[in-house]
Amino acid sequence: MDAREDAAIFGRLHFEDRGDKASRTLPCPYCEQGLGIRADGTYVLRKDRVVRRPERLEVLVCSLKQQEAAEVSPVLQEAFPHSNINTRILLKAELRGFQLSGLRPMPDLVVVAHRNEGRVLLTDRNGFYHDVLGNAWQQTRGNILVILTRKDPQVNGDLYDAQLLKSLSTQGDQPTVGTLGALGRVLMWDSSPSKPQQQQLQLLTTRAYFREPSVPVHGIPGNWAPKKPQPKLAAAAWCSLL
Repeated sequence: MDAREDAAIFGRLHFEDRGDKASRTLPCPYCEQGLGIRADGTYVLRKDRVVRRPERLEVLVCSLKQQEAAEVSPVLQEAFPHSNINTRILLKAELRGFQLSGLRPMPDLVVVAHRNEGRVLLTDRNGFYHDVLGNAWQQTRGNILVILTRKDPQVNGDLYDAQLLKSLSTQGDQPTVGTLGALGRVLMWDSSPSKPQQQQLQLLTTRAYFREPSVPVHGIPGNWAPKKPQPKLAAAAWCSLL
């Protein structure tokens, strides 16, 4: 970011520029109010439309293995540098009925990292992480992510192995992981993410940082829904989160 007297100049934005590319005016993606202009590959935003947010994104990486948490953490840090990455090594004895309540700081994004070895049991009745993900979904307004390592997608550019995910969700009694995959919240890679997966990580961390309000999703278990309705931010509030 650069700055001048009346404007701040950004090389990229944390939201998709969906405005009319023929126009120099950059609209707010939520209320269409003019934020500034496009100029020579940069974005010049009016200072009265920009508010600095000092808080970092709080990310919690959960795994049954220390190595998986250690490998995934720097990838997340690179995707969203303005973040604090904390890890929690889970014990199988605490998985059923798992609760994040009382954790400080409360995470904005919860990531479950699992190594592909033998049967892959992630969600639903026999899944290791069903209650972890369910409580995280409640606490973070749906900002969760499942990363399966030691497993590359069969098709270059895919976020996950579609055949494996379909098998898990339709034949492995894990329909919830299929829903999460459709939402873009399942990633699979061997030892490091591909460029499309890096871009998806940037998208998901950005959404978590700006605390986009949750919406009901078909296929998500009913007991994952927040116990209290989350208030929606007004359009004016969205416009200040850049």
